[in-house]
Amino acid sequence: MNGESTGRYLAFDLGGQCFAVDVSRVEVVLETVPITRVPKAPAHLRGVINYRGAVIPVADLLVRFGEERTALGALTRIIVLQVRYGQEDITIGMLADTVREVIDLDPARVERPPQVGARISDTLIKGIGESGGEFIIVLDIDEAFKAEASAVERGTEQR
Repeated sequence: MNGESTGRYLAFDLGGQCFAVDVSRVEVVLETVPITRVPKAPAHLRGVINYRGAVIPVADLLVRFGEERTALGALTRIIVLQVRYGQEDITIGMLADTVREVIDLDPARVERPPQVGARISDTLIKGIGESGGEFIIVLDIDEAFKAEASAVERGTEQR
């Protein structure tokens, strides 16, 4: 696996599976705050929140992966991330069923996912690692949030 990986990841649960994002891209983890739905937005874009005086989109990767979410649970958190879009970083929120902890994964031991039977597009996954006997799916957040980053950029151009 290549890229700017630090080997430190924030692990979180989503739809009964463990995922991780590079901790260097995480700004903060928020308790669930009111999310304002945006009319005609894609289903996986849950809406927007006010974060430090800025309006940021909040995406639900569970829905993006083709799963159904009926309601947000009491433990649901919003992970605020810095996503690379073009030459700039954009702030985006991502729902997580629960947030676990920061874990260390040796980047040399994070492998590409198998191509057979993958329910999540392999462009959204940097690789799969293992921690404590459990497989952890390492997300490529830049790819996963490409559509949201594009929407944020269009919004700033219209101002």
